[in-house]
Amino acid sequence: MTESLQQRFESIAQRADADARLVHRGRHLTADLKVVVGDAPYLLRIRAGRVDGLQAHMPLFAPADLVIRATQEAWAALWEPTPRPGWHDLFALTKRGAMTIEGDSHLLFAHLQYLKDVLALPRQAPAH
Repeated sequence: MTESLQQRFESIAQRADADARLVHRGRHLTADLKVVVGDAPYLLRIRAGRVDGLQAHMPLFAPADLVIRATQEAWAALWEPTPRPGWHDLFALTKRGAMTIEGDSHLLFAHLQYLKDVLALPRQAPAH
């Protein structure tokens, strides 16, 4: 039995905080992100580069600095060990029409590599 996309996404909190380089790269980022995996919304709270919380079923009207929404197919493709061309990156998925990114564009571009790396963490094999 393979783990679901939601389970893979939920592994982000543990994986991000275990990566000292990633935490260091995001040390100036404090933000709330709404990330929608298929139909499942999550509130991803980042404080000084650490994932401070990952809450499934976001509260109604919860504010978010960025909203990143993609189809299940898009997340599954992004999280393949070696993603196919056009399915490998947040902007490639946006260009394809499989993902939307809305919100504070300054925050997005100021922390782009950190956000791309955090959202690609489920691509890695789980640690046992």
